[in-house]
Amino acid sequence: MATDAPTTRNVNAIAERLRVTRDALGLSQAEMCRGSGIATNTYNQWEKGRGRPELDKAILICDAYGLTLDWIYLGDSSGLPYRLIEKIRPKAG
Repeated sequence: MATDAPTTRNVNAIAERLRVTRDALGLSQAEMCRGSGIATNTYNQWEKGRGRPELDKAILICDAYGLTLDWIYLGDSSGLPYRLIEKIRPKAG
């Protein structure tokens, strides 16, 4: 029998990290999508917790904004730029 994924890996946790990161970057969803090449309606669904980014799409976001896959999927902020961590911490905590 399958077990539930750890809380940090569920779609709602990923959605929240995407949202607080976008807010910390000072971007609208449309701007975030333009910068990473992701369709706005697709990204919107991720922020609503209606799925999670496929690996290739997550890499586009990481490359565009200096994020890490560990942050998006696991909630590990250790590889993020300090200036971004400082903006995210109050919102995610």
